[in-house]
Amino acid sequence: QRPARATRTRTPAPAQDEHGRGLFLIESLTDHVRVRNRPGRQGAVVSFDKILKWREGALLKAS
Repeated sequence: QRPARATRTRTPAPAQDEHGRGLFLIESLTDHVRVRNRPGRQGAVVSFDKILKWREGALLKAS
């Protein structure tokens, strides 16, 4: 029989550690980013797109 796992108290990481990191990556890797915040709603809607260019001899074939 396995011994019981020790429970440990988790403390949250500082808020500034990850704040904005994902948005920075999205803005860096895409062509267009739109962030919408609406009063009274929790969270934001983030939409983005990336323009892809076709290249002859590409491994991925379009169907």
